[in-house]
Amino acid sequence: MSIKKQAISGVKWTTISTVILAFSAILKISILTRFLDKSDFGLMALVMFVLGFMNLFMDMGLTSAILHKQGITKNEYASLYWLNFGFSIVLYVIILVLTPFVANFYEQPELNILIPLMGLGLIISAIGKQFKTIQQKKLKFKTIASIDISVGVLSLLVSVYLAYTGFGVYALVYSALFQYVLSNVLFLTLGIKQVGLKLRYKFTETKPFLRIGMYRVGGQVVNYFNKNLDTLIIGKYFGTEILGGYNLAKQLVFRPAQIINPILTRVASPVLAKFQDNASLLKKNYLKLVNIVATINIPIYIAVIIFAPLIVRILYGNNFDSIVILVQILSIFMMFRAIGNPIGSLVIATGRTDLEFKWNVFTLLITPLAIFIGSQFSIQGVAIASAITSVLLFIPSWNFLIHKMLGVGLKEYIQGVFSLAFLRNLIANARRYGKK
Repeated sequence: MSIKKQAISGVKWTTISTVILAFSAILKISILTRFLDKSDFGLMALVMFVLGFMNLFMDMGLTSAILHKQGITKNEYASLYWLNFGFSIVLYVIILVLTPFVANFYEQPELNILIPLMGLGLIISAIGKQFKTIQQKKLKFKTIASIDISVGVLSLLVSVYLAYTGFGVYALVYSALFQYVLSNVLFLTLGIKQVGLKLRYKFTETKPFLRIGMYRVGGQVVNYFNKNLDTLIIGKYFGTEILGGYNLAKQLVFRPAQIINPILTRVASPVLAKFQDNASLLKKNYLKLVNIVATINIPIYIAVIIFAPLIVRILYGNNFDSIVILVQILSIFMMFRAIGNPIGSLVIATGRTDLEFKWNVFTLLITPLAIFIGSQFSIQGVAIASAITSVLLFIPSWNFLIHKMLGVGLKEYIQGVFSLAFLRNLIANARRYGKK
């Protein structure tokens, strides 16, 4: 099958998987808001912040390195697997040590149980993650979709049952662990059957991957703080109940991009990597990718801003009207973030993880200050600070990343993002809405 046909098939199966999983996730949250308190979602937000941060180190950037590097041997795969697995155990021990300090900082004793319990997911993920990456590298998106859909739907059923029977916040914890276990065991079984796994480890075989991966990890760690610093600040200064409402608003706003962008970027990362030696094809296909992402995301977020009161009431019920303004403000933030999301695929294709790392360090100097200033006013101030920062960084991100990797001029990039076709569709839709 040609790369084009594989890419089309990948987009189709990724679309099916992403839509079903997103619907399951929305349905799960919508149902659980009827059973759980806002503070439960606040606690879970703090747990996921800590574990999400540790998860970045567990991967060590090896996923990006595997997708970028061509012609990997079975010996190299084996060394990478055992390095990743061993490091996940080390990270779990670190989590056990740090948990009491986190619980004391936020004055939430229950975190002493929740964080170590959810932390088991790091070790569980290590057993199957590499085999899932290999399936992605081979463009086997039908296989990935089949496993993800099955496990996601079962996790939804488990979470609803646990919430209904009174497990509280542990309905979120146990359903997530169930999903980790089943998914990774399936990918492990499939990987051993198709690829095999040797009991072998040589550090020298992992060094070329770590050179690429370490910059990737560094960039992701810094970016993680940029993206989640609001959770840290809100949890400390506003409490878990307000954090729970904010986090629900953030999840709602992130959901469209989480549905749309992975459909394209999961396929684009391995596909663009195959064009890494052809600058003109890489440039052409990347600009197409950005245009598609912008054309789909911008109208959706405009609609979210307009219909936020209705959307919140349908998904979360009548007790969450206070987060409507947060949804509207954060939609502006996410609109620009969604446009910049494909940069990750370009970084993997070019191997320029060093540029991504330097850019994320630069933004870390700006984002925390903006969010801290916003937090001095209100919870809405935090959202406004995030939105303003994302708008102001749009052109600098082009100059530092895209221009250096592809040589794309600003005018060419803006035309790629905001194409005439996109504007015509927007005007046509506005006219049709006006006639109604």
